[in-house]
Amino acid sequence: MLEFQLVLPCYNESKSLKYLIERAVNAAKEAGYDFNRFQLVLVENGSLDNSKEVLSELEKTSWAPWFTKVLVSKNQGYGYGVMQGLKSTKAPIIGWSHADQQCDPKDAFMALMKLKTSRESHVLVKGVRSGRNWKDRWVTHIFEMFALLILGVKTKELNAQPKIFPRTLLDHLGDPPFNFAFDLYVLYCALKSGFQVKTIPVLFPPRVHGVSNWASTFFGRYKTILGMIQYMCHLSKTQGRI
Repeated sequence: MLEFQLVLPCYNESKSLKYLIERAVNAAKEAGYDFNRFQLVLVENGSLDNSKEVLSELEKTSWAPWFTKVLVSKNQGYGYGVMQGLKSTKAPIIGWSHADQQCDPKDAFMALMKLKTSRESHVLVKGVRSGRNWKDRWVTHIFEMFALLILGVKTKELNAQPKIFPRTLLDHLGDPPFNFAFDLYVLYCALKSGFQVKTIPVLFPPRVHGVSNWASTFFGRYKTILGMIQYMCHLSKTQGRI
């Protein structure tokens, strides 16, 4: 019986897809899972490269039983892609991570084990990153400070992956944002609904392919910070603090 599904939103990751699946499958096998109990959900999030063609070819290989795909015709944002993947799941335990090879699939299984051994039934397990540069750590600290002041969300590394939780949490996600505020929104909804947030340590090495959409320039960082603070204020006004 399918027990765990991991969603990976993929945007222009055609060069990484085969290696990504291979790493996830190896991590699953090391954790004692086969494709009857674990499955990847690869969200082709409106990529502009040849990701669709690569996925179609991979469906003809021995990797096919290990993954399912969700096709988004036009990219509407990171959060939108993740949510489409989560809504397609059927397993009782689900979650998501990133597809840029900075996030090791083994971390998802480490989080899964922590969730399964927890005495509480309402738990979300997430990563806390190490190995990041000072600029990214500075942005993260700003997010954490404003999330606490504006929303009452007290947790480290809001955007760190993976995030693993019971599928029942989806019932508490009313109107998630389409952008990078998605991680914050899920944590906010989880805490407001009585979930405990637990963490695992994860390494966060440099990207192998591609460039970060939000952190590659000073303007990108500034725009992201301002947008997140505006969204926090909106969420506090419409749904209140925790």
